Amino acid sequence: MTISFNYQNNEIVSSPTVIVSGSTSTGLHRGVIGFTNNGNKVFPPQYFEVNNGQFKAIIHVSPGEPNNFEIEIYDNAFINPFGFPDYNGKPHTVDKGFLILSFNPLPQNKPVYLCIIRGRDSPNTYDMPNYRLARGERPTLENAIKKLKVAGRLIQAYTQDEMRAVGFSNRSFQFVEETVSNQSLFGYNVNSPTPHQEVKVFVLTSPKSVAELRSPDLAQQNPKAKDSGGLFSHAIDLIKNTPEIYNSKNGTAVQCAVFYIDSTFDKRNNMILAHAALGGGTNEVKLGIFGSHGLHSFAQNFPLVTPSFLDDTRLSTSEVANDCGECSTSYECYNICFGAFIHEAGGHMLGCPHQVDGIMLRDYVMLNRSFMTRELKNVRTGSSGKIIGSDGQWPVCHWNRLDLIRFLFHDSFSLPIDNFEKVYSTTMKPDNSYQLSTSPSSYALSNGAIAKSDNGIFLVEVVDGELARYHEAYLPAMYGGQGLQGQIKLSYKDLLKKVRSMKGDVNDEYKVRVLSLGGDLFIDNFKKHCSDQHQEIIRNDFGLGRGELMGAKSSILGNAKGPMHYVGFNVKTIFKIRIYSGGALDGVKFFYRGGGSSIAPKVPRRNYIKNFLSNNQTPLNFDTTNNTSEAIAVVGREKGNYAEFVLDEGEYITKFNIRNGAWIDAIQFVTNKNRISSMFGNTNGGHISSLEAPTSDNEIIGMYFYMGDWLDGLGIIYTS
Repeated sequence: MTISFNYQNNEIVSSPTVIVSGSTSTGLHRGVIGFTNNGNKVFPPQYFEVNNGQFKAIIHVSPGEPNNFEIEIYDNAFINPFGFPDYNGKPHTVDKGFLILSFNPLPQNKPVYLCIIRGRDSPNTYDMPNYRLARGERPTLENAIKKLKVAGRLIQAYTQDEMRAVGFSNRSFQFVEETVSNQSLFGYNVNSPTPHQEVKVFVLTSPKSVAELRSPDLAQQNPKAKDSGGLFSHAIDLIKNTPEIYNSKNGTAVQCAVFYIDSTFDKRNNMILAHAALGGGTNEVKLGIFGSHGLHSFAQNFPLVTPSFLDDTRLSTSEVANDCGECSTSYECYNICFGAFIHEAGGHMLGCPHQVDGIMLRDYVMLNRSFMTRELKNVRTGSSGKIIGSDGQWPVCHWNRLDLIRFLFHDSFSLPIDNFEKVYSTTMKPDNSYQLSTSPSSYALSNGAIAKSDNGIFLVEVVDGELARYHEAYLPAMYGGQGLQGQIKLSYKDLLKKVRSMKGDVNDEYKVRVLSLGGDLFIDNFKKHCSDQHQEIIRNDFGLGRGELMGAKSSILGNAKGPMHYVGFNVKTIFKIRIYSGGALDGVKFFYRGGGSSIAPKVPRRNYIKNFLSNNQTPLNFDTTNNTSEAIAVVGREKGNYAEFVLDEGEYITKFNIRNGAWIDAIQFVTNKNRISSMFGNTNGGHISSLEAPTSDNEIIGMYFYMGDWLDGLGIIYTS
């Protein structure tokens, strides 16, 4: 007799809870498997079902010494409603095995804070159906905390299992934890002489009342809501006012997964109040939020995971919500609400968009199968029940591979063995400590583009509609890849051919997303990006005295509002730059030597823009009365306050780093001598992107820009 496991002895795991799956050579149709870790020194024994010879066990590991598991399989046992084994007679063992795992905590990684938000007058309860109340369950804050502690560990175990399955090692993210001796989370109301770590749940009290949080104007499901995203911004404000959480940010965003405990189902309006399923965040707080309307279905301790995923009790909207019409039974509600929480707080919060399948679509309707080997009747599908195959396979909910690649380069998932860098904004280091942390830049070529990044590109996605249909990954060498790329060529025709091999009806105006350690670049219409850049060639002398040149435009940073304006300059002979800024970037004046030309751009006044061409381009004005060898070009407006950057002899600008979002916030200059100027302007605004000549065969000959109250948009002009 033999028990086979998905883990090998002495493997090192990074999740404190691990999904161990496998099979027994007995082929036992129905039974129970028990795991005993180090003679129950830290954790009590744990039991799980065996079905069709297969098992999935959710086991716990502790650091400091190997976790030696003794495993037994019983053919006359079953899991009772409390999650413990009952036997027909004395326990009868039909198979035995052993497994050794080591657990390596990762306190150096950026953690996730698991939080509950309650109204200032909250009764600290959540919706619960009568059948659970009748059997003695109570919807208290204490029990809500227990349910979320279990949920947090299940997310970690599930994510590690998924990372491991695709060959990305045993890695998962970490929660902020606390040391506990009580064993109630394992089904025993006793204290252990050996304490263990549990997920810490932070309870944040809102200044809003429960009635205010339950306002229909905040309800995401209300199509007439005046502020359907208000619960998200409110959570961010609360977190920023919680020193225990926010003071740990150290110049980089904190990560928070939040439940609103005062969610409730409004039967009269068929709407869940004090609830929103949202994820994302800011440079200060990365966040995922959800409501407690389905929390009644969550397991309150670890032994109850199996009974909870096997609870097919019918639910009624006279008592609780039926979220998306897919929560007709208790375990289906568990799938939907737990899965959607992972979608927001594990996916969007950690940088994942929607995908073609998996957690980031809606495959979590079958999330139970990732933890179980059988499934009861399903109202959604009409199935009378399912059981895992004898080969251990059945359809399950996965993290999409593109999510897992993002996790691989997210520092919350780092392992000591990693020999590659991570996305800068995901580390514990202050974001501004990465001096050249810039998003990729893109430059159009004939029927394509070049994407460049000093920080390194690790993924390119071709997006149709909202979803990525094709990708090219640059994985670390330790995972068989070619490593980060500083520059990649993107062929419009080749990418279209490849994406259509995956999905034949992909729109030819597809989108491209380029991911790097410094940030992302999203090209909304790659066809337009490639063709329009070359159709909008600017033909001019650019004040360089070299005759008519064909100037190509880089991608625009910021926004293209109103008419486009442009200036020319000799980037190799700039000797001084004057920068005008306040709350954003107002203008930049370049002083350069004309290189023998007697023609220089006329210095613009504040209101110098008067006449525009029909194509919304403002041409250069040249001052033919200026016969000196020095010239001036002004981008934007000159204001009273300015700073200057002076270049040395033989030094010239090779790159512009731009802080931008809805407009241009600040600018920085990089030279051929690897000198980097200060960031001039609003140094905290937007994100950083770079502008430079796309290849060594190109040179910068000017800039184009859009003006509002300050610089709205900015790009470079380059030529061969």
